[in-house]
Amino acid sequence: MDLGLMSEGGGQYLRFKPSVNGWFVDGEEVELKGFTLDPSSLKTGWGQIQEGEAPSWQWDEKLGVRSPQPAPEYRRGFSIQAFVKDAGWREWSANGVGALMGLTNLWSKIDPQLKANEGKAVQVAYKGSTAEQKGKGNTRIPNFEIVGWVTMPSANIDGAMDTPPPKEKVSEEIF
Repeated sequence: MDLGLMSEGGGQYLRFKPSVNGWFVDGEEVELKGFTLDPSSLKTGWGQIQEGEAPSWQWDEKLGVRSPQPAPEYRRGFSIQAFVKDAGWREWSANGVGALMGLTNLWSKIDPQLKANEGKAVQVAYKGSTAEQKGKGNTRIPNFEIVGWVTMPSANIDGAMDTPPPKEKVSEEIF
C-alpha cells in the first residue's frame, strides 16, 4: 500500500526551467503571461537545489550583502513570493544563471520605484526568454516588463488569497 508520503519535490512553487524554456507551477508546466510580485519578500543567499530533494538555503542577513558561501556546492540564489493567476501565491526561488539574470534585470527596474510604491505589489508581464551562452553551457534568460503597481493582495491565515490582486493599470487578462 502506498502511504502517499513521498512526492516529487512537493510544495507550492513557481519555477522557470531554461532547459525546456518553460514555467512550472507545482510541477505542472503552464503558459505564463505574467505574475504579481511582493517585493518585500525578496531574499538572496546561497542555495543548493537538486532534483527530487528539498532545496537547502542559507539566506543573507541583509539584502544585497553576501554572506559567506556555506559549501562549494551552494550557488547564489533568491526567493520571492509571486501571485500566479489560477494558482495563488507561490515561491519563486532559483540559483541557476538564467533565472538570476532575469530577476536581476527585473529588479533593476523595480528598485528605483520601491520608495514611491511602499507596501504595494508589482505586476510583471513575462516577455519570453533570450538564449545565451554562459561559460561552457547554454541558458535562457526570462525577460520581464513592469505593468504597474497595485495594492498588496491580502492572504488568509493559511496563505490562500482572500481576493486576487486588483487589475489596476492592466490591459491584458494576465493577472
